Amino acid sequence: MEGLQNNMKHKRKQMSLEDLIVHIRIEEKNCMQDKVIKAKEISSKANVIEGKSSKHYNKSNFSNAKHENKLRHICGNRNTFTSYTPIRDEEEHVFMGDSRRTPAAGKGKVLLKLTFGKTLSLNDVLHVPDIRQNLVSVALLGKVGVKIVFESDQIVLTKNGLFVGKGYCNQGLFVLNVSEVINGNASTSSAYLVDSVDLWHGRLGHVNFTYIKKMKDVGLLSFPTYSEDKKCSVCIESKTTKKTCKPIQREWELLGLMHSDLGDLKQTITRGGKRYCITFIDDYSRYTKVYLLRNKDEAGEIFIKYKAEIENQLNKKIKRLRIDRGGEYDSNPFSAFGEENGIIHEVIPPYSLESNGVAERRNRTLTDMINAMLVSSGTP
Repeated sequence: MEGLQNNMKHKRKQMSLEDLIVHIRIEEKNCMQDKVIKAKEISSKANVIEGKSSKHYNKSNFSNAKHENKLRHICGNRNTFTSYTPIRDEEEHVFMGDSRRTPAAGKGKVLLKLTFGKTLSLNDVLHVPDIRQNLVSVALLGKVGVKIVFESDQIVLTKNGLFVGKGYCNQGLFVLNVSEVINGNASTSSAYLVDSVDLWHGRLGHVNFTYIKKMKDVGLLSFPTYSEDKKCSVCIESKTTKKTCKPIQREWELLGLMHSDLGDLKQTITRGGKRYCITFIDDYSRYTKVYLLRNKDEAGEIFIKYKAEIENQLNKKIKRLRIDRGGEYDSNPFSAFGEENGIIHEVIPPYSLESNGVAERRNRTLTDMINAMLVSSGTP
């Protein structure tokens, strides 16, 4: 109401009755808004653990004030910790919401198994026996790459674009959905999401576990140990094979023999409307080129395009092309193109896929990875 008093004091000769009524209404509205803002500020402070303000400290304990303003996760249950280091001589304190100053008994690591299967590792967690509710610092999660999004009365956690977990709002605080607290002796160097071997197996297109183990051995991946006899149900469902034939002698020069085969993507069509893939594999180097097609009739045009590219890059000529009787190369223009360029077409006999086993195996590897990812994602 100070603005109204100033107007009445200095501008009362210029103010009419209507102006006075308008000013009174404006001042009343401003006062109501100020009350609402102050009420929100008071309620929000109840959810914050603060360090002591400067008026509670003298010069001798100013260093303690700075120390107590660190960001920390806080837990009240000693049995929750998987690793624990006691704190002696009251080295660290927490300033509670009721103005009490309580010491931390120790610090260590806590593993939280979220409801969606991910395990969240919290390091350097303070053990404060007097705390009533365990607290997770959003700022600390953000520092280790966890993205936190607040949506209405929910909180959603993601990392590297992958869903991690969520929580809900309860009495002014957001509560994480945790299925259990893991007790053990697992060791980690920083707070992070413990990725399982199954997660990386799925991310890499359900590749063989042997390759995943090699990547872990060289430090490219990090996950807990697993059984060597581990089986993937998705791989069992999507991959079937028979015993391979004995290999024959490989070609002795680049482009001496090219293997080619057409693969059908079946029910799944790419975003560009492609439903087939065709591979070209050099027998000597096993270098593979993959193209996507809308129709089988495009195979001849794709080969002509590939021939021009690979011969220009290697300064060599394709001498033989081994194909099956799938019909993708059954056209007079393509046959004439092969004769003009001196390319020998080796067409394998019917029902003997092993004769073109290089292309068949490469296409099978690609389709196995595609099918496995489709099955795991729930796509029909």
